[in-house]
Amino acid sequence: MLGYIWGSTQRKFLVIMLATLIAVNGPLLLLFFVVTKDTLEREMVAKQQVLVDVNSKVLSKLIWDFDDENLKKWTAAIATEPDIFSIEVLDDTNNRLAFFSNADDSNPASQEGGTLFSKDIIHVIDENDYNVGTLNVWFMTERLRSAAIEQVAYPAILFVVSTISVLIVALLANRVMINRPLSRLNEAIETTHRSGTRKRVDWSSSDEFGSVTEAFNEMQDSLDKDEAKLLKANKRLAFLYHNTPVMLYSIDHEDRILNVSDYWLSATGYAREAVIGRKLREFLQPDCTEEYLDSRKRLFSAEHMSFEITSVFIRADGSPLDVLITEIRDFDKSSTGRQSLSVMADICQLKAAEAKILHQARTDFLTGLLNRHGFTHRMNEAIDAADADHEIAVLFFDLDNFKWVNDNLGHFAGDQVLKLVTQKVSKLLKTDDCFGRFGGDEFAILLSGGDVRARAVDLATRINQVLKQPISLSGRQLQISASIGISYYPENADTADDLLQTSDVAMYRQKGSGRNGHCVFDVQFGQEAARQLEVKELISEALKHDWFELYYQPIVHLNERSIVGFEGLLRLVHPDMGILPPREYITVAEQTGSILEIGDRVLRLGMRALKELEQQPDWQDAYVTLNLSAAQFRRELPDTLARYLAQHDLVGDRLVLEITETTLMQNSADLDGLIEDIRKLGCALALDDFGTGFSSLSYMNRLHVDTVKIDRSFVQGLGDTSNKDASGKTAPLVEAIVGLSEKLDLTVIAEGIETEEQLGSLTQRNVRFGQGFLFGEAKPLDVWLNGPLKSRSSRYALPDLKELEARPY
Repeated sequence: MLGYIWGSTQRKFLVIMLATLIAVNGPLLLLFFVVTKDTLEREMVAKQQVLVDVNSKVLSKLIWDFDDENLKKWTAAIATEPDIFSIEVLDDTNNRLAFFSNADDSNPASQEGGTLFSKDIIHVIDENDYNVGTLNVWFMTERLRSAAIEQVAYPAILFVVSTISVLIVALLANRVMINRPLSRLNEAIETTHRSGTRKRVDWSSSDEFGSVTEAFNEMQDSLDKDEAKLLKANKRLAFLYHNTPVMLYSIDHEDRILNVSDYWLSATGYAREAVIGRKLREFLQPDCTEEYLDSRKRLFSAEHMSFEITSVFIRADGSPLDVLITEIRDFDKSSTGRQSLSVMADICQLKAAEAKILHQARTDFLTGLLNRHGFTHRMNEAIDAADADHEIAVLFFDLDNFKWVNDNLGHFAGDQVLKLVTQKVSKLLKTDDCFGRFGGDEFAILLSGGDVRARAVDLATRINQVLKQPISLSGRQLQISASIGISYYPENADTADDLLQTSDVAMYRQKGSGRNGHCVFDVQFGQEAARQLEVKELISEALKHDWFELYYQPIVHLNERSIVGFEGLLRLVHPDMGILPPREYITVAEQTGSILEIGDRVLRLGMRALKELEQQPDWQDAYVTLNLSAAQFRRELPDTLARYLAQHDLVGDRLVLEITETTLMQNSADLDGLIEDIRKLGCALALDDFGTGFSSLSYMNRLHVDTVKIDRSFVQGLGDTSNKDASGKTAPLVEAIVGLSEKLDLTVIAEGIETEEQLGSLTQRNVRFGQGFLFGEAKPLDVWLNGPLKSRSSRYALPDLKELEARPY
């Protein structure tokens, strides 16, 4: 190899040098030779010309003096020059005066290879020129050329010798300065290639070869370091491959196992020689093989880049192992035999955790019953298994007035009640019955099999009976009841969701009819539910497009027959259907929670009405009463009222808020503080529908209300000539309410006055204020402000009552 390198580089260098010399020095040498030769020839010719010129002057004297003897001698002397062939002297008539030749032939014209120099012979006398003859000299051309060549040859030979010397020196220098470091560099490369050990080049210089060898040595050092790092990384990789706590293995396209990690062997219990070369499918549970092969087929048909499947691996001891197999496609299509790294992870604990999470996801944390998700799953299973001889019944129930327990006794007490209810109801169920809690106080029971209709009704009855038994909690005896709705599959619904929905509708039907009982779903309930859905959508549209308005019914001083205030009554003014009565949407709004938005709308409209009254000089003393729903009695209600009053620059002394006994019962825990905060704003409170509840007197004693509004049912009984018994019983009740209110310093307002008889009966019993269709139905405020009303003693006279006709409510 070294000889080859030497011969190769030397040969190339020699060829380059020779080519350079031939290309550069050759033309220079030839040019030097030609130019020098021509120059020498010209110099010789010029010398001969000078010789001819000088001799012509000498001969002119001899010819002029006719000295023939000396003429011939001089001519012979000239002919002795070694370069002259012959010489001839002619007179002015071209007669030969003298001739001398170094050749045998005396005829000058026969001298070949000669060059003729001819010169006129001029003789000068007294500055006058006389042509006395001609001098012809023939020189030997070859002698001239040979002489020139001889003179040129020595420098040319010296030039060639110096060029060859330069070439030899260059070759030696190339060998020492180029080939030697190159040979050492090549030797280091060959040694590294053959033995794998990295040899350094023993050479240092300040030229490019020094830089190359230094860079080569640095590269060798860097490669040594990289190799050390690579070896360390390979060892680390091998350690990780064999000790990573997942089962790593290498597999080819034919599903043959090529290598497995130590952890793989430890986890499966196999020996390495027992698995290498075998197909992985042989170790999988038979029912998992097809999915595994299909996944690999899709992987190598370029449909997917990788796949993950869960499977069951059979250990060496025959026990199953749940695993997650992950494999990535080999992208090198030209090498189908290449192995790829795959992972098989033990997911037994994950499966157990998944089962636990699934159980938790389907179980109520408080009672241990199934939650909505788990109960629905069981319902779907029951529906799938049902046939013509087996029906399904769902009992959906919640606890009546459970909110009171949470509000008054706390959520911990509420949780205890839920646990006790769960225990009591569970004792009534069979093993195959399914019991669930959907959150809050909502429960559901699933019955399946034969004769579920009778069982469902019987179970609902026994649940009501068992829940009637008092519950002892924190030293208090609580009475719990439940409203139960029942629906059947497939009669009432054909899906789990629909079955729950129909039973929920039946439950709310029972709540609306008195609670503490059960109700079986009827198709009519579904129609009502659909109507409720329509109303819910109507409420959403009304809130979105601002269709809610307040119509105002006057509150009248009965003796003076003048208006003292207005009650704002909510109306939904639909652009197509007209005015919709509140009974169409208030109940649905309370159930869906939109009553809060509606109530907020009522407050804002009432504030606007108060501002309009204040800006009218004749109406500045009139007040406005607004009805509040139970849902509005929240902690932020006083702040909301204060904000709206401030926005309209109003004080609260002309704002009356009406609340019902139902509101008092549902919010009694926080009602005292809320009412006190509202009264601090200057607002008055009126107890609406007084006499229809069960605890009015106790609330009148405890809470600070300003006004009592006698319910219309009492007013309608007054003056009823067709039913004297009813009239006779109603009058004392009204007198009792009025007397009690006077003792408590409360204002009394009678609602629903429609006839003169009712009006007269009320005034006889000292009822001073009232409202009803006798005085006018609810109308927009501007109708009353711009109507035919006249001021009287700071009150507002009504039209003649005879002009007003009673209208049905």
